[in-house]
Formats: sequence, C-alpha cells, structure tokens
Amino acid sequence: MQDLQDLHDLQDLIQIMVKFLISRPIAVVMTFLALLLLGIVASNRLPVSLMPDIDIPEITVAVSRPDVSARELENSVVSVLRRNLMQVQGLDRIESESRNGSALIRLSFKFGNDINLAFMEVNEKVDGAMNYLPADLERPRIIKASATDIPVFMLNIMLTDSMAGDEKFIELSEFAETVIKKRIEQLPEVGMADITGQIKREIYISPDREKMNSLGLTDDDITSAVRINNINIGNILVKDGKYLYNLEFSSYLSDLNDVRDIFIRTGSRIIQMKDIAEVGLREEQPQGIYYSDGKRAITLAIIKESTSKMASLESKMAELLDVFRADYPQMEFEISQDQTILLDYSIMNLWESLLLGGLLAFILMFFFLKDGKSPLIIGFSIPVTLVISLLFFYLVGLSLNIISLAGLILGIGMMIDNSIVIIENITQWIDRGLSLTEACARGTNEVITPLISSVLVTCAVFIPLIFLSGISGALFYDQAIAIVIGQGVSLLVGITLLPTVYYLFYRNGKEGWLTRLVKKISLKRLEERYEGGMDFFFRYRRATMISFGLILLLMVWLFIILEKERFPEIRQDELVVTVDWNENISLDENLRRIRQLTESHRELVLQSNSFVGEQQFLFNRDYDLSYTQAKVYIKARSYRAQKELWEQINRFITQKWPGASVNIAAQQNIFEKIFSASEVPLVAEVSLMKEKEVPPVEVMTDIVSRMQEQWPEAGISNPPLEDKILLRIDPDRLLLYDVEPVTLYNTLKAALNRYNIGQLRASYEILPIVLSGKEKQLSDIISTEDVLNKTGKPIPVRELVRIQRVHDYKTIKGGINGEYVPVYMNIETNRPADITRGIRSIAGSDQNLNVSFSGSLISGQKLFRELAVILVVALLLLYFILAAQFESLMQPFIVLLEIPIDIAGALLLVLIWGGTINIITMIGLIVMSGVIINDSILKVDTINNLRAEGLGLKEAIYEGGSRRLKPIIMVAMASIFSTMPILLYQGMGSELERPLALALIGGMSLGTVVSLFFIPLAYWYVYRGKENKAEERRAARGTRKPSDGRRVE
Repeated sequence: MQDLQDLHDLQDLIQIMVKFLISRPIAVVMTFLALLLLGIVASNRLPVSLMPDIDIPEITVAVSRPDVSARELENSVVSVLRRNLMQVQGLDRIESESRNGSALIRLSFKFGNDINLAFMEVNEKVDGAMNYLPADLERPRIIKASATDIPVFMLNIMLTDSMAGDEKFIELSEFAETVIKKRIEQLPEVGMADITGQIKREIYISPDREKMNSLGLTDDDITSAVRINNINIGNILVKDGKYLYNLEFSSYLSDLNDVRDIFIRTGSRIIQMKDIAEVGLREEQPQGIYYSDGKRAITLAIIKESTSKMASLESKMAELLDVFRADYPQMEFEISQDQTILLDYSIMNLWESLLLGGLLAFILMFFFLKDGKSPLIIGFSIPVTLVISLLFFYLVGLSLNIISLAGLILGIGMMIDNSIVIIENITQWIDRGLSLTEACARGTNEVITPLISSVLVTCAVFIPLIFLSGISGALFYDQAIAIVIGQGVSLLVGITLLPTVYYLFYRNGKEGWLTRLVKKISLKRLEERYEGGMDFFFRYRRATMISFGLILLLMVWLFIILEKERFPEIRQDELVVTVDWNENISLDENLRRIRQLTESHRELVLQSNSFVGEQQFLFNRDYDLSYTQAKVYIKARSYRAQKELWEQINRFITQKWPGASVNIAAQQNIFEKIFSASEVPLVAEVSLMKEKEVPPVEVMTDIVSRMQEQWPEAGISNPPLEDKILLRIDPDRLLLYDVEPVTLYNTLKAALNRYNIGQLRASYEILPIVLSGKEKQLSDIISTEDVLNKTGKPIPVRELVRIQRVHDYKTIKGGINGEYVPVYMNIETNRPADITRGIRSIAGSDQNLNVSFSGSLISGQKLFRELAVILVVALLLLYFILAAQFESLMQPFIVLLEIPIDIAGALLLVLIWGGTINIITMIGLIVMSGVIINDSILKVDTINNLRAEGLGLKEAIYEGGSRRLKPIIMVAMASIFSTMPILLYQGMGSELERPLALALIGGMSLGTVVSLFFIPLAYWYVYRGKENKAEERRAARGTRKPSDGRRVE
C-alpha cells in the first residue's frame, strides 16, 4: 500500500509540474532555446573521427638485426625477449615471427588493462633483457597500437618525368622525407605520416686488390683507418683567463671527400684512401620497393590525430596538395586506398535514407492523427532531442564517430515512440472532454511511469553490451552511452517541452486548413476493425497460442541454420593480392613478376599500388613482408570487374608460377581492421611436445598433405619454406692455415658488398660506409677469393669453407608455449570441434607433437557465447524492471514472451533476403526489441489502469487495445518506413547498413501483430481464473460487476 501511495504522490507531483510549465510557456521555450544554442556550440567543438579513440590492447616489439638468419635471430634474441615479456602483467597472448634480418613480437592484453602502464612495463622488460642479448644489437622499437593509428588514406608521390634515373629518385626520396612529410605532419589534424618506398644512399669503398697486395695492406687496415678518422670524443669546459670555453675533441667524416682524403700508413709511406680504392656514392641495396600504377613512387600513410575531425583533415590535405602541385610541378601527387570514401558514403547514405524515411513516417502520421498540428509537434521534438544530446556528448567527453552516431540514430525510433505516446494520450483526454490544461497534465502524467520503464528497459538492453570482452565491448561503450543519453533527453523533452508546445499550438482552439484536410484523409473506423480482429483471435485462441508457440520453435531453428559472421560482406571494387613466391628470387625478379601481373590486366584496373619486398613503415603492419613476398592493392573499374579480376589474377599466378602461395581478398574496411574480421577461420599451431620447437620440415609436410586430403576445400597450403646456403667453416683448416675466423668473415662480407665499416654524418642524414668488392656470383667468390692469414699470405677461401644447401622454414613463429608451425584453414562450419578433433587425430600419430588452435572460428564461438550470457543478463534486468513497474511477478513474462517471437520475424526476413547473423544484425534485433517492447509495456499498463478503475477483464483488454492502437501502429509504421530506404538502397556501404534494416522491418512487422493481439490474449489467459473467482464471490454476495457485453466462446 505504501508503494502505491508513493506512486500516486509521484504522479501528482508530475501533474503539478506539467501544469506549472504550461503556465510559464515562455520560460520553458527560452530554457530549451538556450539548451539548443549550447548544443549547436558543442556540436562544433565535438571531435569527429572515423572510430572512437580506443587504445587497442596491443603492443608490438620490432627487432632489426641485418644479415642474421631467422634461426639465429630466434635463438639469440627473440626467445630471450619472449621469455622476459611473458612476465608483463595482464598479458593475454604473445606471438612472435622471426625472419631473416628482422622479427616482430606482438603482445595482446586484456581489455580494461591500462595500456600506458603496460607500455612502460614492456619497455622495462626489454631494457632488462638487453644485458642477455648480443652487444651490437640495436634496441628494439616498441609500438603501442590505437584504433586511430589505422591510416585513413595513402599519398603517392612520383616524378612526372617517367625517364628520370635513380639519381633523381634519390633526390625525391630525400625531399619527400625532409620537406613533404614534415609539412604534412605540421597539420594539427595529422597524427603521423608513415613513409615507405624511399631509396637510401651509401658510401662505398672498393679497394684495388693489386695495389693493396703490393703495399701489404688488408681490409682490416682500411677499416681501422675509417674508424680512427671518424670519432667524436666529446668536449670539456676549460678556463682561459677570465673566460670559459667548451673545448671539443672531434674528428668525424662529414662528406665524401673526407673519406677519399683519409690517410693510411703502410710501412714508411703515408698514402690516401683515394690512391688505393675507389670511393663513391651509390644506391643502398634495396630490400623493398613501391610502385604506383607502374611508376616507382614513395607513399605516405596518413594517420589522423585522434581528436581532429575527418572533414577538416580532408579539406586541409586537399588545400596542401594544391599547394604542392603548384610549387613542385616536377612531382605527381595521388590519393589511394581512401578509407574516408566508405565512411563518407555510409554516413551520407545513412542520413539521406533516414531523412527520406523520416519524411515518409512524418507524412504517415497525418493518416492516424486527427489534426495537422500533432505531427508537426512530433517532428519538431526529434531534432531538438538530437541537438541537446550532442551537448551531453560534449559534457561526458564522447566523440562523434560512426559508432556513437549509429547509437544516436538507432535511438530515433524510440524517441518517435515517446513523442507519439505522449501526444496521442493528450489528444485522447481532450476527446473525452477535459480542458486543454487538464488534458496536457493528465495525458502526460498517465504515461510517465511506463515511459520511465521503457527508457530503463532500453538501457538494460544496451548497457550489458559494454561487458563484452575484447574490442567489441570497448566499441559498444560509445554506442550504449549514446543511446542512454538520447533516451534520457527524449524523456526530458517529452514530459516538459511537448506538453507546453502542445498547449501553445492548441490554445486558440481554431482549426487550420491542414487540420481540416487531415480529418478528411484520416483513417476511420480503425478501432472497429481492430475489435473485429480481437474477436477473431479470441474465437480461435487455442490455434492462435499454438501458432505463436510454433513461431518460437521457428526462431530457434532459424538461429541454428543461419550463417554467422562478425561483419556482413561488403561489395567492393578493391582487391588486395598477397603473393609469396616460395622461391629464393631477387627483388628485381619479384618486381618483374608483379609488374607482369598488373600490366596483364590493365583494361580492368583503375589504380594499382605494388608493395614489393620489405617495406619501411613503422606502424602499418599490414605490409610486413619479406623480400620474396609482395602485396598489390588494385582498384577495379567496377564491382563486376572486381569479380572478374579476382578469377583472372588467381588463374594467372597459379598457371605461370604454380609454386607460389597467393591470397586474394577484398580490401579491409576500417571495421574489419579493428575487429580483425578477416582473420583466418582456423589455424592449427603444431609444435614439438618436449623441446617446444618447430617440428622437422618433412614431418610438417606429411601432416599438411594428410590434412589436404581430408579437407580439400579448406585451401590448405604448405608452410612457407626456402632454400638456404650454409657456409660451414672448417676449424681444423683455419688452424692449419693460421687464418683468423673474423678475417675470413669480413672478407666474405666485403666480397658480398655487405661489410659496413662506419657511418658518415651529413647535415640531414646518416650514410653507411660499406667496404665492397666487384659484383660476383657466390660460386665465383668461393672459388676465386683469397683471405690473408696472420703472416700476410693469401689463402684460397675454398680451402676453408664447405657449402651445404638446406630446405628450411622461411619464418619461425612463437607463442607462450614456444615455437610452432601454423597451418591455415579457410573453412566454414558451425561445428569447429569436429575439425579440431580430426586434426588432433592426424597429428596424434606422432607422440612428440602438440596441436593448439586459434582463428575466427575459435574467437567467434567465444563472442557468441558471451552474447548469449549477456542476453540472459539483459532479460533478467528487463524482468526486474517490469516486475517493479507492474508490481507483479507474472506480467513481465507476458511482455518478455514477445521478444523471441519478434526475433523469429526478423530472422525470417534475414533468411529470405539471403543475409547472415552478424554484429549489425544483433544490434538491429536489440533496437527492434527495445521499440516493440515499449509498446507492450504501455498496453499492459493501460489495461492495469482500466481494471483498477473498475472495468472487467475483457472490457479492459478491448478498451486498452483501442486506446493504444494508433500509437502502436504509428510507431511500427514510422520505424518500418524510416528504415525501408536503407533496405532498398544499393550504393557503397549499403551492405553494412542492410542487416540493421532487415532486423528492424522483420521484427516490427511481426511484433506489431503480436503486440496488438497476442499480448491481450496472453493477458486474458493469465487472469481469466482470477476474474472467474471474483465473479463467483460477487455472485455469492448478490452483487455483480457491470458486464462488458463480450462473451468468450
């Protein structure tokens, strides 16, 4: 009784508040105009970005050690670092990949961890491990990842003169890094410009061997002379009388002539370097190269500053590029791989579709409402709510990104719902004869409790999504907060501004021309037709309940059979071709093949970017390639051409180079990059049980061949292998011929042009100094080259080394449990456990092998299990809220039973349309459930109020249904019409929005029927027993409640 009294007190207070606001309309309007003004100001100050600025819980440690094999790098550096880094707190997964000359260690952390603290701890662990690593190892680079570190587009820079030589391109490389890159990074909207494709220069010293031998000089003498003349000891502070000076001790090389003029002593003679060697400047031996549309180029990956606006970045970059083109006509500037196009099209099409749909929904209201002013009030409330919501975005520190914007747009349907309910209820009280002031107060007051419950229900559905693990939960945070803000502001506008504006519109009592027109076209006898429908459903109530029970089974069946994926497949005109030739080819041969590939399909290609060999990017890990790999971005001339290219390129490579591994995929959009939506479905990680090292090549080849036989459709390929040449030094012969191992090693490096003996510090660059010989084949070097022993006698190299060819892994992968060999399977299944069991049985024949698994099938299962748990939590929260509102433990089940039935309608339309269950579909289901359940809450609340006023069960059900008829139909039609353009639109990005429209339209279509007929019928089934007992008690006392005249057969 006390709770009921408190509720009445609250309703009385709200009624008094509404009357007070109506009596002060100017104050109300001015208050909301002030809020609108602040909202407009805040919207201009809100940071606008592609995605929320989320610290992706991932840190990368990059190791560079040129001229060291993958095995040596793994044993001496990577395994040591991996062991140390495993002690970092909050570590979820660690993966390493070692290849010749470089390695990457990726550390993934659990969401919720302080990534800045983890970054500091990783630096400490790396510094601690440096004591156990080779002394000449450069400190590894440590990179912290963020969602905003993904490049928004590439800027290609080329020479207009296609005949320009290497010298001109070297100048372009220097200019791009020292001028273009710096000017771009000076823009406040740019966080970083990551560069690749540059040519580096080096100083070479090529000794004249005859002169060297005649003078008794060795390579060590040249090395020693360069190092002695290239030192910087430092400086000391000295006193000279009453003055103090910094006295610098320095002797370092600053230009090419300094190297040529180095003096070398040989016996009693002093000669210069230029007398015994050729000294010059040349292109450093490249490890990778970049081509754009068949022309050598440099590219800058533009990374946006997290707080800047995307539109501002685009406009500022366009202005700067116009300046560059005017100032540097000898250069070409071209934008490629523009991620903003999809974003711009998606947001623009979303807004256009919603505006068109909103207009259709707005026109539709004139058919249901009895005058021309009410739809105007409802239409006016939506932009007011949105603008004020932006003010709260600014106050809570939320950026305007595609996730938060989607949350705000998704809430529009519920905002319309709130406005329709309040306006329609006020109109009904006017029709019953109340004065305008009383109707505004009573109409608002009557629905305030169910509206608050509706807002709480919406929050209860969305807020649990924050607790999803991984980046999904972090992204849903912005969406959940956006929807909560939108719903809260919508409720505030609904109970304060709407009654006041309604009062201002109707206080003169005159009917305008629009109202007279609306009365002629408004739907008539709608309530009578509804009562006829109710009679039909009550007459066949058993069949109706059985039908709805079958729909529940249909929902379960649809959920099982529909394909599940993270994101819908987006139709694109872009392709990314990744090739590993699986041959020890040179960079020039790699480039020749790639140019042959791109030029052979020129008629279908609009633009192409070729990343051949190792790239120089710091952050862009998508292009982490070896010298025998390449990645080609291709923009096709049309969507149809993209499919044709896909088939032609695959056929071209497999026919011409059958040993190559090729992967062709659509260009990842920003969502797929963040969610790793394109990761391989299943990866089997095979390792040795005891040693925790990689299994022998022949063992892995056998396992892979057996897996290929069992799953031929999975596209399984052998692990990348390469032929290596091992030069084994014979220690006995070294002792016999009295040769120092270091002398032999340096002689071989010089012959191979890889002997780095120092650096020259120029004004803006550091040039390596390389001791080199003439270009020779390895076999010629071994057979003709000599090395000097301790007495200066030349010894043939062939007498000291033995050559051995081996077939080994190109890269070495490692994880928490040590080294492993990954086997990638591109397979679709709803039962991955069967496949993992089959793989274990294949590998189980060897007791020394251990197999573990990863991939999207494994992580996807985890995501859907979490979604199932969150669904249960959301349903429990819904039940608690509804039970508190209805003061009943049974009535919430009536409302909640509607959700699975509506989901069946949504999934059925998804099946008919050929869609899948993905994250966008799940969001649509949640939004649809929130809108439709609000209608049922209001309906049950209205029936409860009518019964409390003394109406019989059937009469209250019929009367409550009639009162809520128009609002329910209007909300459903508004939601369907507002999303119908999204469903029918076929442009770029439409695949990303369509699952949302399918879920909303399918669920709302069936949900409206359920809310109108099933909910009243279920309510009658629950309370018919109590009503019969109450009738019997009244009959025993000789009193009877007035009959409603309706008989249930």
